[in-house]
Amino acid sequence: MRRIFPFVFLGTFFLSVAALAQNHNGALTIDLAEKSVNITAGFTGARLALFGVKEDDGDIAIVIKGPERHMVVRRKDQLMGVWMNRETVRFRNVPVYYDLALSKQTSRLSSRETLLQYGIGLDALSFEPVGRESPEDIGRFREALIRNKQIQGYFSLEPRNIIFLNDHFFRANFYMPANVPTGDYSIMTYLFQDGVVHSVNETQLRVAQVGFNARLYRFAHLHAFAYGLVAIFLAMLAGGSAWMFLRRD
Repeated sequence: MRRIFPFVFLGTFFLSVAALAQNHNGALTIDLAEKSVNITAGFTGARLALFGVKEDDGDIAIVIKGPERHMVVRRKDQLMGVWMNRETVRFRNVPVYYDLALSKQTSRLSSRETLLQYGIGLDALSFEPVGRESPEDIGRFREALIRNKQIQGYFSLEPRNIIFLNDHFFRANFYMPANVPTGDYSIMTYLFQDGVVHSVNETQLRVAQVGFNARLYRFAHLHAFAYGLVAIFLAMLAGGSAWMFLRRD
């Protein structure tokens, strides 16, 4: 099996390159080896391979962002020996997932203003707070939010490397953890020339539950009360069975 795997990989790569070459009609074209991520009962994470073609010289930046949601960050303080939530900041338009691949460091890629404009890099992500918190609190809670996302595996610790196979073809590898949120993800690829965005390409990635997981998820959300009763019944059945088994011994 180990001997066969390299040939399978090379075959997939050349097929992807051929498809890109046939559909290539601009300065930048990208394609995914897999168009979707299917979450099943045995899902342990997914590796994404993205292939690209650039017609002109320049540097590449690839950004993967998940759907945006409202998120709350809380800070706990000790009060009379008990840890309690004392401060809370709510942010809107926070991507549930963010990953990045670069052909060179962001500091050498373009100016800070351009990176902020296109949301390239964790420092360029702007989370809009809900409320009138001070800039110091916003910055402190924003750093905590990013840190928590990195611990969960939803935000990258550092940019990934883009591999150039020759002057025109490149690829980038990404990894999504087993508990990755479902939804529609956008993949933005930017071609920079002398620090200026010369071309942009966008593609979509669908992350969804399939099979028994999907049916169970829909049932739990559409029939929450019935799902709770079933869960309680199964827990009582398991507890009763264990008690009977131990009592018999």
